[in-house]
Parts: sequence; structure tokens; C-alpha cells
Amino acid sequence: MTTTDLYGPAQHVEHIEECYFYHVMEIPGHGLVGNDWDLRAGVDAYLGEVNLKDQRVLEIGPASGFLTFFMESRGATVVCVELASRTDWDIVPHVLIDRDAITAERRAVMEQLRNGFWFAHERLRSHAVVHYGSAYELPSELGHFDTAVLGSVLLHTRDPLRVIEECAARSDRLIITERHLPELDGSPVCRLYPTPHSSQWDTWWEFSPEMIARFLEVIGFERHRVTYHDQTHIYPGGNASIPMFTVVAERAT
Repeated sequence: MTTTDLYGPAQHVEHIEECYFYHVMEIPGHGLVGNDWDLRAGVDAYLGEVNLKDQRVLEIGPASGFLTFFMESRGATVVCVELASRTDWDIVPHVLIDRDAITAERRAVMEQLRNGFWFAHERLRSHAVVHYGSAYELPSELGHFDTAVLGSVLLHTRDPLRVIEECAARSDRLIITERHLPELDGSPVCRLYPTPHSSQWDTWWEFSPEMIARFLEVIGFERHRVTYHDQTHIYPGGNASIPMFTVVAERAT
């Protein structure tokens, strides 16, 4: 696989109206944008207070790039992995949903997210590159990384352990952040999020920190720590403080 095949070409997106911004961020010439999450006040905690200077970082699921560009500002070289336009979201096959309609809608949103990434990338003069493919099958040509970042992505995957394993095979350190549900604390468990009576289709799992840490130990990342923090979720008419946890794990030497 050549470099041209490995990374998608940088895109020029002229109009901000073609974009969707998942995280709040500031774009030169346009001010603040963002719709769903504002991590700005707690971004260091979100990333486990890890020093990323001179680190080669693998980021799974950059969305519109807030974490990407923040990590670059801290001295990291970032390689992102994002869904290709031909690769569909891991939709929960719920009996109550119109899967074809949701797939089409999600493709449109993902295209707007990709536009948002490249719109900000150009105006922030980012050097991050993007591999468009699947986190379930990371090509060896991506090389080795000092750190892999999985920021609130595992809950959206059918097989989160496979994603962790793929990243762990290519990285010396993992930073994994997910929502904290205190009732799950104390046991290495994950809980299925959808119910028979909901139409939930984009979220599969809720995790205990112990579950993430235990699996990392199983695959050789014996040194780990867990930290807790709150992040701001934005919804129509207001916002809420959401408890999160971050596991930082390193390979045993």
C-alpha cells in the first residue's frame, strides 16, 4: 500500500454551511463552532493528563477534529482513522428502526463531519493525516505509534475489544475515555445499552473502568491508571455536565 493509498488527500471545503462540528472549537476567521460537546475546559483531563509532545499519535474517530488539532497544539504528530464514505456506521440492528433510512441519514452526517474536519484542518494549518477505513482492520503500513487515543468511540462499536486490540498492536500507550456509570464500578463489565422498547441505534455499550483496564492487562498493558472528570454535553436549550473516566495504560516492559 502506497502513501497515496494509505491517507486520504486533504480536501478544500469552501463553505461552512457544508460542515457539521461535533465538538466546540474556534476556527480562525469564523469564531466558535460546535454542536454536541464542549471539551475545551476539560480536554487535558479527557486525555488523561498525558504529555503528548513529540508523540506519534493514532486517533480513532476524530469527528470534526477538535482533539486532533488540540493534540497537535501540544506537539503531537497525529494520524487519524475515520470511516470512509463507503463504510457505514455500526448501526444497532434494532427491530424498531428503518435501517435503510438511518444508514442514508448517517452517511449524510458523516460527510458533513468529514467536511468540518477538512474545513478546520485547512484554516488551522494542521498537518494531521487521515486514513479512511475501519478501526477493526488497521493496515500495518500505518506503522507504530507512541500513543493511541480512543475518545468516546468504543460505545459506538459492535466489537469494542477488537478495536482496542487493533490499536494495542500498534501502540505503546492507550488513552481510552468513556462515560462513567458509577453503578457499574467494581466489576469488569460492560452493559448493552439498547433495550427492546427503545429505538436506540448508535450506541451499543456502557463500560466500567475495570472492564477496560482488565482487558488491557490481558493483552499486556499491565501499567494503568484511571481518572475521572466531567465534560459538557450540549443539547437543545441547554447543557449538562456528564461524568467520564479515562484509562491510560502502557505496555509492560
